[in-house]
Amino acid sequence: MFGFFPITGSSPLQNNTSTTLLATSKIASEGTDKIIIHPSSGLRSGKCDLCFKSNEVQTLSTSHSFDVGIMTPDQIAELIRGLNQPTPSARVRCAKELGKQGMAAKNAFPFLVAAVQDPEQVVREAAVQALGTFGSASVPSLIEFLAHTDKYVRRNAVWSLNKLGQHALPALSTLCQALRDADPRTASGAAQVLGNFGVAAVSAVPALVEAMRGTNVVLCRLAAKALSQIGRGALPSLILHLKHHDPFVRGEAAMALGWMGPDAEEAVPSLIELLGEGRHRQYARAQYQEFGHSDTITPVGVKQSSTNQNTLDVARSIAAQALGRIGPGAIAAVPELIAAVEDPCEQVRFNAEFALRQIQMHD
Repeated sequence: MFGFFPITGSSPLQNNTSTTLLATSKIASEGTDKIIIHPSSGLRSGKCDLCFKSNEVQTLSTSHSFDVGIMTPDQIAELIRGLNQPTPSARVRCAKELGKQGMAAKNAFPFLVAAVQDPEQVVREAAVQALGTFGSASVPSLIEFLAHTDKYVRRNAVWSLNKLGQHALPALSTLCQALRDADPRTASGAAQVLGNFGVAAVSAVPALVEAMRGTNVVLCRLAAKALSQIGRGALPSLILHLKHHDPFVRGEAAMALGWMGPDAEEAVPSLIELLGEGRHRQYARAQYQEFGHSDTITPVGVKQSSTNQNTLDVARSIAAQALGRIGPGAIAAVPELIAAVEDPCEQVRFNAEFALRQIQMHD
C-alpha cells in the first residue's frame, strides 16, 4: 500500500517566471513499484484518482496538474467535472480541492450543493465542508442542510456555519432548532455556533436555557458556555436557574455566571444562597454520624439521597468558584465563603479558599 508525502524543496518543473507548476507529471520509482506524484497536491499513490488509471505508470495530462495557489478556470472546470466521476475517492478529492479555492471556484457552488445528495457519505461530507469556504453565499444552503436526513451532513453543516462566524447569523433560528437534533454532536455544535455569535445571539437564550436543562451532559455544558458568551442578556435566565429544582442545572447556571466574570455581579446574592444551601444539613449529618449512628439512618431535615447531595455539593462548589471569578464585586459573599472553608465537602472548601483569594486580591 502506498503512503503519502508532500513534495518539498524547489522543483525543476517550476517555471522561471511563475510559482505555478508546469502541466507535467513527475514519475518516481520505489523498488519494484511505480509511483505517480501529483504536482498539484504533492501526494503520491499507486493510481491517479483523477484520471482513474491503473497502477501502471502513467504520465498525467496537462489538465490534471493544478496550480499551487489559485487555479485557472479550466482547472476548476475539470474539478467540477470530477464531482461526477465513478470512484468516491475521486469525487471527494475534487470537492476538497474546490473547497481550498473558496470563492475563486464560485462556479462550482451549485455542483457542490448537488454533491451533498451523493450516494456516498464521504462525498456528501466533503461537499458540505467545501461549501463552508464560500462565505455568506453558502449560508442558505447550509441552513437547508441542517434538516438533511444524514447526520454527518448536519454535523458538517454546523461545522461550516461555525467557520463563517458572524456571516452565519441568518442561521440563528435554525441553529436554535438544531439544539434539539437527535444527533448529540449536531446539537452540541449548534450550541457552540450560537455562543460564538456572542451578544448577537440574545434571542437564542430561551433555546439555550432549555438545552442546559437537558440530559445530554456535553450539550448542557456547551449551552451554559454559550449563555456566558451572550453575556448580560442571559443574566436573568441564569439567575433564575440558580433556584432550579435540579441541582445539576443549578450548577450549570453557576458555571455560566462564573465564566461571565465581573459582568455577573448581579447574581452574587443568588450564588451566596446556593453556596449555603444544604451546608447546615451536612453538618447535621456529620454530627449525627459522630455519635455513632449508621449512615443508613437519615437524620431529621436531611431528605436528599446521597446522589442528589453529591450533585448539590458540586453545584455549591461551582457557586464558590463563580464568586471568585466575579472578583471584588462579590465582596458580600466573604462571610459565607469563610464558613464554607470549613465545609465537609473538600471541593467546596477548595473553591471557597480560591474565591476568598480572588476577592481579597483585588479589594
